[in-house]
Amino acid sequence: MAINAETLIGYQRAEFAKSSKKRVWLFFLQLATAVPAAASVLVTDDFWVYVLAIAGFVLLVLWWRSFVGYQRTRTAAQAARRAALLIGGLGGQLTPDATLTFRRLMTVTEADAARHEKADYFATSLPPGPAKLGEMLEESAFYSAHLQALSASAMLGVLVVFAILFALMAFAALPFTDKATTLTILRIFLAILVFAMSSDVLGAYLTHRNAARDIESVRTRLQLARAGNFPLTDVLLLMGEYNLAVEGAPEGVPYTYSFSENRLNRLWAEYMGNLRQIEQQSRGRK
Repeated sequence: MAINAETLIGYQRAEFAKSSKKRVWLFFLQLATAVPAAASVLVTDDFWVYVLAIAGFVLLVLWWRSFVGYQRTRTAAQAARRAALLIGGLGGQLTPDATLTFRRLMTVTEADAARHEKADYFATSLPPGPAKLGEMLEESAFYSAHLQALSASAMLGVLVVFAILFALMAFAALPFTDKATTLTILRIFLAILVFAMSSDVLGAYLTHRNAARDIESVRTRLQLARAGNFPLTDVLLLMGEYNLAVEGAPEGVPYTYSFSENRLNRLWAEYMGNLRQIEQQSRGRK
């Protein structure tokens, strides 16, 4: 069965929903992996040190297996996103060979993808062509930049919460602790710091922030391309840069889209309405 643009959007949304859940699982697995390291500072019995070491190793293996699965799902989601933009924007359909390759790459079922189909996922009503692809890219960049910025704020919030909690515990315990206990607290802090400095927290904050900046830059250039009626060469080059920015960034923090969906939809509809009004006024003056 041929895959149309709406089907591709269904796969895109289903795969991203799946990878988002896997990212949450990875986050808690990584946090759990840091717990044995922190607990080992307090444990002096040899038996329990071995238990903690084994637990840490098992959790690390679980994290690695989960990470591999997450990467596979995310790769599938990005492939569906690229295909949805190209087929939806320029028209046409996948060849039988490309369809087979696409089906094999996906990690969700056809039924799951069908449940995630959304006919009005993109607001553009233009006919297939460079202009439609340009508008779809601009809309996608608008949402992605905002979601990456929100994700950066969320990850920064996690870091701040960790810092505040540790500071409160340290200051609360300070009057009642001797030098040895203070050193133990510092060792625990250093163990937790390994988690905080990992790519799922501090690194994620930095990459989310940089991705938001890069995607916004692409959107600005798409606005300039709109003035020239979206030349195909410009649109394809900008799509390549957009793909690079999006795929180099971590998955958006779960629930950021549902949290801000209504507001972003309203802002985009207002933006497109203003553009259409300006275009009509320009044609009227001619």
